[in-house]
Amino acid sequence: MASHTRFNSTDERRRIAIPRDVDDDPLAALSAQNAPSAISRIRSPPRPSHSPAPHSRLTSPPPPDQPLLKDFSFLQDPAAYHVLPASAVPPPFLNAPNIPSVASPIDTLLLSGHYRLAAIAAARNLVSSTPATDYTTLFHLLHIRLACLCLINEHALAAQEARVFGDLNSSFYYRDEGDAGARGHLVPWELRLLVVRLAALGYGEWRKGVMGYYELARECREAFAHAEDTAEKEVWRVRLRDCGVRVANVLVEMGDLEGAGRHLAGLHADGDEAQDVRLMETLVWLRLGDIAAARRCLASASASSSESTAILDGTLDALIHLADGSYAAAVSAFSTLHTTFPSDAMVAQNLAVCLLYTGRIAEARTLLQDLVGESQPFHSLVFNLSTIYELCTERNRDSKMGLAGKMAARKGDGSVGWEMSNADFKL
Repeated sequence: MASHTRFNSTDERRRIAIPRDVDDDPLAALSAQNAPSAISRIRSPPRPSHSPAPHSRLTSPPPPDQPLLKDFSFLQDPAAYHVLPASAVPPPFLNAPNIPSVASPIDTLLLSGHYRLAAIAAARNLVSSTPATDYTTLFHLLHIRLACLCLINEHALAAQEARVFGDLNSSFYYRDEGDAGARGHLVPWELRLLVVRLAALGYGEWRKGVMGYYELARECREAFAHAEDTAEKEVWRVRLRDCGVRVANVLVEMGDLEGAGRHLAGLHADGDEAQDVRLMETLVWLRLGDIAAARRCLASASASSSESTAILDGTLDALIHLADGSYAAAVSAFSTLHTTFPSDAMVAQNLAVCLLYTGRIAEARTLLQDLVGESQPFHSLVFNLSTIYELCTERNRDSKMGLAGKMAARKGDGSVGWEMSNADFKL
């Protein structure tokens, strides 16, 4: 794969593009006479209250009375955006009668879990319906596009399309009012985090992800030092801890589990945040196979007695039995949890997996099939049920396609993505 090359800050519009025509997407057919107005197509869910950057001298956008007239037309090149392949999607999802129109408002598509259509709609609005100087809308649409690609497991395409930004550390992405202390980054914080991850994915160099997160962490510390009130300081403190957790995630993806465990052990946090970090560390040691370290972390994380913590602690304790090869003890632990929390899908699925390990395939199949009918499906649930179909019958493809048809017939409520891939059903 090509090595990473930073773009010269004096040549901001030279971007790597892949020749594609977004209108060729088979799911995006939209006749001209039915095309919605630009306003209706740009609508998207209101941004969460925690999403906008605080009014810091390092991150705040220019006030409304000081418009920024930079030209971001390079983000609107249709050649920079791919046609989304449909070959990895089971036919029932492509032919489902309840698929909304790509002309629907983006917020409707997102809230119903139709991320593929939301990605297509975002790209269309990006290239055709937004002024080149409206960087707020352009960045918002591009964020939707990249995030939705990740949600439908098109990470490689997202990594390629994220290259349209070039070097986000370039001076082009900052505003400068004449005072270096007043410079602020124009790209929203959450989008910058996503671009760092996609940069590592796109180049296959995880160290670039680690370096990118450390650069953002440095900015967090600088912004914290310049923050003018307690609330703003808290925002940057939380962001700094989040960068630390993301570094651990990259280390796991690199295969450096021991390094990830040591990194998480060194993260400073208090209260619920400390508990979250210790639980993450427990999972890392479990994956590494260090049961003793996992037990120590779990013990240090078990200070709270809330319901959610009871589920997490009980699940991790059962997983420790499973990792230790004590399948009967794991079944007993998950059975107790399932009795206490009968509506928790994660507990039910883990119980089914443990039943499978102990040879109780019929019970596992019944449990997973009931779970499919009672809760919103998720990828590991569908994958595990498809595995059981393979163990139970030679005509497992028919069972898998029937399951896919059942999943495609449901009406998405946005709690999980509506579309699933061939890989989920092991097709």
